[in-house]
Amino acid sequence: MIQPDPEISPHAAHIEQSLNRIARALRPDEFTGLIGAPGLSVMRSAMDALQADSLSVWLADEDESHLVVTHTEPDPEFLGWKQSLEEGLTGLVYASEQCLCENEVYSNANHSKKADEALGQVTYAMIATPFYIAGNLKGIISCVQLKDSVDAPNPSGFSARNMNRVRRLSTAIERLVNYKMLTSLLDLEL
Repeated sequence: MIQPDPEISPHAAHIEQSLNRIARALRPDEFTGLIGAPGLSVMRSAMDALQADSLSVWLADEDESHLVVTHTEPDPEFLGWKQSLEEGLTGLVYASEQCLCENEVYSNANHSKKADEALGQVTYAMIATPFYIAGNLKGIISCVQLKDSVDAPNPSGFSARNMNRVRRLSTAIERLVNYKMLTSLLDLEL
């Protein structure tokens, strides 16, 4: 059984404060370096298992006014996309810290159609879940199923079971990021 190390334990509060400081200062363009190859692999596997057309990690910018796409599969053209925290379902998930799983998203009045218009596709189904770093809300992870037009056949859609998978993915990615920050902070080479 692993027990707290009496030489390290007195420094736990300071280490936690340092992790929180690093998490608050994390810029969206630094994210992919923190998740590394293991994180990328886990996200690709989740996207395939969900039969999603796209999976994106959105992080809040420094002044918490926008969510910025910091990682996306498979379309790198979506990297850097910004959306106000005041708009769309992603902003709602961020503000409420509640997961969302919805089919026929395009008919929801709260759905921002800006990304759909830019990509020339229609979002049919979406899962969005809060994403935390060092226990603090930092953004969201979203998965979508797309179609070419409103009249095109519907994809299979998402279920509550799929939403739980994305929630677990969010936790796994948070733990990878926390681990990377901690090993960097302590100058460990594991």
